[in-house]
Amino acid sequence: DVALGFDHTVVLSSNRRDVYTFGRGEHGQLGLVGKPYVSAPKRSSELSSGKDDPPVDIFAVCAPGNCSVTLDADGGVLKSVGKCKNVDRALQLCISRARARNLVSKNHSAPPI
Repeated sequence: DVALGFDHTVVLSSNRRDVYTFGRGEHGQLGLVGKPYVSAPKRSSELSSGKDDPPVDIFAVCAPGNCSVTLDADGGVLKSVGKCKNVDRALQLCISRARARNLVSKNHSAPPI
């Protein structure tokens, strides 16, 4: 899955555990240490699964504005980074897109972040 934000991109790897980000990160939306500008995809430790016990599969990613979000199988928010206030409408559109592509369940209403 791939999501495009205002000035950044979020990519979910095929293993459903690693999330890569690149672009402008001044709001922390890349999930990297500091707030860098990254020109090539870099693994986001804050968005990726793996530190969890047990690791949790990520089913979709969203990038509403200057925010990055990972979603579980039901379309619920697993993790979010960046400037994530007032992105509810854009997040709901992203979740709808993930449902339409059968990335997440169609029978769940995810709460806002």
